[in-house]
Amino acid sequence: MRREWVAVCLMFFVLSVFIGISSATPDLVVDVIPIKDVVAPGEYATYTINVTSKATITEHVVLSILNQRDRWNYTFSPDEFDIEPGETVLSTLSIGVPSDASPGDYYHDVKVSGQFLGVEIEKTVYMNVLISVIPEFSTIAIPAAAIFILLFFIRRRRA
Repeated sequence: MRREWVAVCLMFFVLSVFIGISSATPDLVVDVIPIKDVVAPGEYATYTINVTSKATITEHVVLSILNQRDRWNYTFSPDEFDIEPGETVLSTLSIGVPSDASPGDYYHDVKVSGQFLGVEIEKTVYMNVLISVIPEFSTIAIPAAAIFILLFFIRRRRA
């Protein structure tokens, strides 16, 4: 009888641990909010990354960029952290655009990796991480100034 009682208690303990672990499902919710995403060559685009834990225990999170471009500079502040259940942690992403970058739209993917009970989970965000590189002021201002000067001389001749 005593052995049966010990076996039942041991089974109950193992089941409660298993149920407790299985109910502590890992999950992260990630939002990317652009702060400055239209920049000239040589400037920095900035974003706020909101990471919210939907798990029931603490997770360790690491942030990175998947498709990094040559000569672009990527900085997260912070780039890794521990997050408590239900907590939201903010990180700032700064992306340095090379001074010789061509005008256009550039997409970047934020990868959020979480460690949960020794198991790694990943979330990849594909939205709102767009940098629009616009021409430098001088490439717009010089032709515009030349047109205004020509118009001034043309109008002056008529008068």
